Amino acid sequence: MNGSRNTLAEFMEDAKLLIENALADAGIAAALAGYGYDAAKLAEGRRLWAETDALGKKQNSDTAGKRGAVQDFGKSWMIANSTYMKTLKVARIAFGENARAIAALKLYGPRKESLAGWLDQAGTFYANLAADASLGKTLARFGYDRAKLDAEAALVATVRDKGQAKAQGNGTAQSATVARDAKLRELDAWVSDLRAICRVAFYENPQELEKLGVKVRNGSRKAAAKATSATVAGVAAAASAAGQAMGTATL
Repeated sequence: MNGSRNTLAEFMEDAKLLIENALADAGIAAALAGYGYDAAKLAEGRRLWAETDALGKKQNSDTAGKRGAVQDFGKSWMIANSTYMKTLKVARIAFGENARAIAALKLYGPRKESLAGWLDQAGTFYANLAADASLGKTLARFGYDRAKLDAEAALVATVRDKGQAKAQGNGTAQSATVARDAKLRELDAWVSDLRAICRVAFYENPQELEKLGVKVRNGSRKAAAKATSATVAGVAAAASAAGQAMGTATL
């Protein structure tokens, strides 16, 4: 895209102006038809613009969905981890030096920072508390009955689900961006060709270029001014010659 159009929105507006005004103005359309850009060709550009616009909107939507999924995931992980760490501290007190409990619940050692590592530690903790009645009974004496532990285990499961949703959202947003960018490059090439043809077709008519939103170069303005001056000079000369002829006839 042209460096003077800094945003995608500006590029799309410029492209729409170019295509729609080329179709709407009969004089411009007739001139462009002589360069291969007839109504059918311009309609192709309109269709390409619409496809690019639709893909752009989808990419915006998918990216927004991705951000939402990331936020949901982060919030659910923070809540689950805070709950798990409190229960872990209570479990270390409850089980003391019980080797079987220490191993089964992974009570000691650094907590993993990666999602996979955290899910393994927290998931194992709650799963083994649910699987071993004696472990659950011991922790129940500290206010952690089966219902409370099940609710906390559900928080861990939610983190896993939200993590999967985040990964899916990332993939969807990335695919949407790739599709949009590919179509955008196609539209950019099409518009660039039409704009170049317009500069040729309307080199001496810069006002037509302005209707199309095409930047008018100095050469076009000078050529138009020169043509206008030549026309004015020609009209003036013709008028002068006609005046002289009339004077001679009177004499």
